[in-house]
Amino acid sequence: MSKSKGIMPKASTTTQALKKYSEYLSRNGLKSTVQRDIIINEFLRVKGHLSVDELHSRLKLTHSSIGLATVYRTLKILSEAGLAHERQFQDGFTRYEYTGPGDVHHDHIVCVSCGHVEEFENRQIEELQKQEADRHHFKMLDHKFEIYGICKECQEKEQE
Repeated sequence: MSKSKGIMPKASTTTQALKKYSEYLSRNGLKSTVQRDIIINEFLRVKGHLSVDELHSRLKLTHSSIGLATVYRTLKILSEAGLAHERQFQDGFTRYEYTGPGDVHHDHIVCVSCGHVEEFENRQIEELQKQEADRHHFKMLDHKFEIYGICKECQEKEQE
């Protein structure tokens, strides 16, 4: 399981996210179900980067009838609705993080030893990426920036 410090949506943005989700379902002829609603509410409540298995394990504690396939399909719907990003941090797992109303673009620092993921924002890095896209006459739609290395705690363990 990845340890993660993330940015959790505020209550008002959760309401906006649920509205966006509901509109997406309507536009695509999908129905809202109790299980989907439980899954999205738990996803919005938890900060960080969750795999399907991690979210399913959390849900099983209080909602044992929710299956792994339902969690997987719901996270795919959230991704398609623009409320979740799929992330892969070189550990073989796909993780999902909230991206929707109230979300601020951020980048990631990933420890390749313990899997810790830290989010950060840096205006200078963002501006440099925009400048590079402009210099290449490229219309940037999205981007991601990830730094891989060894965190302070793992470095200290290596020195022991």
